[in-house]
Amino acid sequence: METIKAIIEVGRDGLVAIHARSEMYNCMFLGCGSTEEEAKEDFFECRAEIYELSAQSGKELPEFEFEFVYDTASFLRYYGDTLTLTGLQKITGINSKQLSHYVTGHRKPSPKTVERIHLGVTQFAQKLQHAVLV
Repeated sequence: METIKAIIEVGRDGLVAIHARSEMYNCMFLGCGSTEEEAKEDFFECRAEIYELSAQSGKELPEFEFEFVYDTASFLRYYGDTLTLTGLQKITGINSKQLSHYVTGHRKPSPKTVERIHLGVTQFAQKLQHAVLV
């Protein structure tokens, strides 16, 4: 089963879009909505329609598995009401003004910076997972 990255993007207007493409089968899956859940629901409706249309035209598409991932700016925008840029600065070691440039789209993070953000957020999530409250 082919696994395809489904990229979640959050626009400046807050709308969520998801897109995934299979180069091998030359097909694109899309979804959008006001929330990530709505966008995923639309995405899977689109998937069902593509399978139906393919079957009608005599082409069989294999079952795809989707790995949902955020682009960095969208991740920062989507979780911006939960994780402040100052908090993310503490977690990642990246200046909050620089993070702000990524959120607004004025700058695009390098692959190394994306990895730093991912590592910082992942380590923070692990700390939270192991926190014990009494």
